[in-house]
Amino acid sequence: MTTTPKNLRPVGISEPLDAIDERILAALVDDARISNKQLAELVGIAPSTALMRTRSLSERGIIEGFEAVLSLPAIGRSVQALIAVRLRAHDRDQIDRFTARVPALPAVISTFHTSGSVDYLLHIAVANTDDLRDWVLDNLATDPVVGHTETTLVFAHIQGNHGPLPE
Repeated sequence: MTTTPKNLRPVGISEPLDAIDERILAALVDDARISNKQLAELVGIAPSTALMRTRSLSERGIIEGFEAVLSLPAIGRSVQALIAVRLRAHDRDQIDRFTARVPALPAVISTFHTSGSVDYLLHIAVANTDDLRDWVLDNLATDPVVGHTETTLVFAHIQGNHGPLPE
């Protein structure tokens, strides 16, 4: 029998969002560094209510976290690529081995497990095209689990929404 920690509810089992929750989410998506006092003023509630509501949204699994978004060129990673990966076989051991190793590599920004003609799509960032070539050779081409890769350079990353908000 699975137990849920006292302060957390199972993901997917949650009270519906009300208008205040939706305004809090919109404000945090717009600026996750907003102070609790500013958030309360913007939403029109008391600071203690804003804090309680934000904590509840996190505990309910609606807010998964907050993160710093880095300028990749500023940290020496000006070359981005999307790498489509097809595995040789689709047995659980190989899938588990790949998903345990590759997403943890320092150059990997995101890993998407996909359907269709490729199994995974990796978004990576490296310093230059020589590093990109070496990264593919060292981490994918020599991996016996990987059957095929296709690398696409990213010229620009145009940020979309941080997640669709309730309508």
